[in-house]
Amino acid sequence: MQLPFVSPHRLAGQDSHTPVLLAFSGGADSRALLHLLAEDAKVVGYPLLLAHVNHGIRGVEALRDRDFCQRVAREYGLELCLLEVDVPRLAKEHGRGLEEEARAVRYEFFSALMQERGIPILATAHHADDHLETLLFRLSRGTTPKGMGGILPARPFETGSLVRPLLKATRRQILEFCAAQGLEYVTDSTNGDPAYARNRLRAEVIPVLEELFARPQERALELSAMARQDEDYFEACVEQFLNAHAETDGVTLEALRRAAPSIRRRAVAAYVQEKIGQSPEQIHVREILELIDQGHNGGCCSLPKGWEAVTEGRWLRLLPPVAEEGSFPQRLAFSTGTFPIPGTDFSICVEKWEKNTKVHNLSTTQYIILNFDFDIIDGSLFWRLRREGDTLPMGGMTRRLRKLYNQKQIPPRLRERLPLLCDGAGILWAPLVGARDGILSDPSKDGYFITLKMSEGSLRGESEG
Repeated sequence: MQLPFVSPHRLAGQDSHTPVLLAFSGGADSRALLHLLAEDAKVVGYPLLLAHVNHGIRGVEALRDRDFCQRVAREYGLELCLLEVDVPRLAKEHGRGLEEEARAVRYEFFSALMQERGIPILATAHHADDHLETLLFRLSRGTTPKGMGGILPARPFETGSLVRPLLKATRRQILEFCAAQGLEYVTDSTNGDPAYARNRLRAEVIPVLEELFARPQERALELSAMARQDEDYFEACVEQFLNAHAETDGVTLEALRRAAPSIRRRAVAAYVQEKIGQSPEQIHVREILELIDQGHNGGCCSLPKGWEAVTEGRWLRLLPPVAEEGSFPQRLAFSTGTFPIPGTDFSICVEKWEKNTKVHNLSTTQYIILNFDFDIIDGSLFWRLRREGDTLPMGGMTRRLRKLYNQKQIPPRLRERLPLLCDGAGILWAPLVGARDGILSDPSKDGYFITLKMSEGSLRGESEG
């Protein structure tokens, strides 16, 4: 019998003589794929390398699989690269589940081999049942139209491609092929463990679907192919939308509200991924869409990696985590330069002050001038972020910084990010608020000129806040 098989070179768009690395577990799926690739390699003439990982999870059974793979490789006259690793220990060290850690270890090994041997194609034995399981799993757990694209026949991997030549073959067809060709294989006993959701789908759900409907795996593949085509179209639309409506300040709320729901949802997800380098979960996308629909200024929701989404004036903006205090210069004597304030369009600029330079005020909400002699400084100067209970002596009174921020109408998200210039006595200068009483610098002496700089976008956004 023949198995539905697509050449790995065709899937990867590579020349037919390009070398291939096969992820070989010894199970029926990879055993069938090995047989097909070995025959193909003989005819076409491309190098074929095998890779096997003993994850250190299944004890004696895993050693049996390792020995089996080594024997089969010798029978075909092929080289097998072996990795033996203690995945349970690594999973504990990295705080990850066994399956997640095992997958990470495998693909790191495959990647290293491909780079070392100059192999641009990695072939795995995923098949149509795996694809249907993936669709059912995602659908039940929650997914997006893009997620319904399922397992891809080919995708970029490192500097090459990961391909699935047997993706159109069912599990039943693969078992029948192995029997017809007299191919031995090993069976992973954990595949029958009902504790794993995928195993229950494989053992209980898919057989029922096969009884009720003809070729459910084929229908699932057709659905995913159409979903991927649709997503390609929508991605082009979203790229066009963001090019037109995303600026330095963020994405314009008016454009987002006018956009069709399918574009708005995808644009939000794409913008988040671009900014934070991670695809957002649907709960985060829904929360951002609610912010957009609410139509009022100052809304905020949390995102992965400590980021925040906020609505400010005309904009939906994404703000990075509040900076660590070490992100700002510590002792001024060694830290001249411009220091951006994360999550804002503001920067602190520290420059040398040339004596006798004319200036109307020595201290304002936007800048402060300090002299080298530091007669008015208690100890050394340093920067830090706001703390609960901070006060600032101004106008003959000790005032709470929170109240001063309220009077200046400084948005809450900016209060958490503006650095405060301090000495041993407390806050010396709070940007956008002012300096403490007693700051009497002498412009006839050398010193520092410390400025809070901001873009036009910042000024506009804050005034509308």
